[in-house]
Amino acid sequence: MGKLKHFLLIDDSKATNFFNKTIIQKVDCVEEVSVAENGKEALDRLQSGIVPEIIFLDINMPVMNGWEFLSEFQKFDNAYHNSIIVLMLGAQLNDEEQRLAKSIPEIKAYSDKMLTKRMVCDIIDKHFDGINPEACVQENKLVS
Repeated sequence: MGKLKHFLLIDDSKATNFFNKTIIQKVDCVEEVSVAENGKEALDRLQSGIVPEIIFLDINMPVMNGWEFLSEFQKFDNAYHNSIIVLMLGAQLNDEEQRLAKSIPEIKAYSDKMLTKRMVCDIIDKHFDGINPEACVQENKLVS
C-alpha cells in the first residue's frame, strides 16, 4: 500500500482548509498536503515545481477564482494534466458553470466543500490503482 505524493487544497477559507487537510491526513493516503488561499497562490506553488496528484479547488475566491485558475492551469506543461481536479462546491453550479466544467478534461469529480473520509477514499479508489490506505479499508468495513 503506497501513498500518493502531493495534494493541493485551493480555498480562501482557512477553516475549510484546516478541516479538509485534517480529513486527508486521517486517511493517510498522501505524503504532503499543501494549501493555497486563491488561484494565484496555487499557480505560484505549481510554478515552483509541485505536481499534485489531486487538486481540490474552490470556485469562488478573491484574487483569482477557480475558473481563472483553471484557465491558467491548462496552459501548464503536460506533466500537470495528469492531476485530478475535484471541484469543491458550496452550492450547485448554474447551467453555464456546468457546461464550462464539462469542457475541462482535468475536472474529474465534484465534492461538497467539506470532505469526509469516505469521499477521499472514493476519489483515490476511482483514480489510483495500488493505493488503498488502511483508513479506507476500515471505512469500507463500516459501510458493509
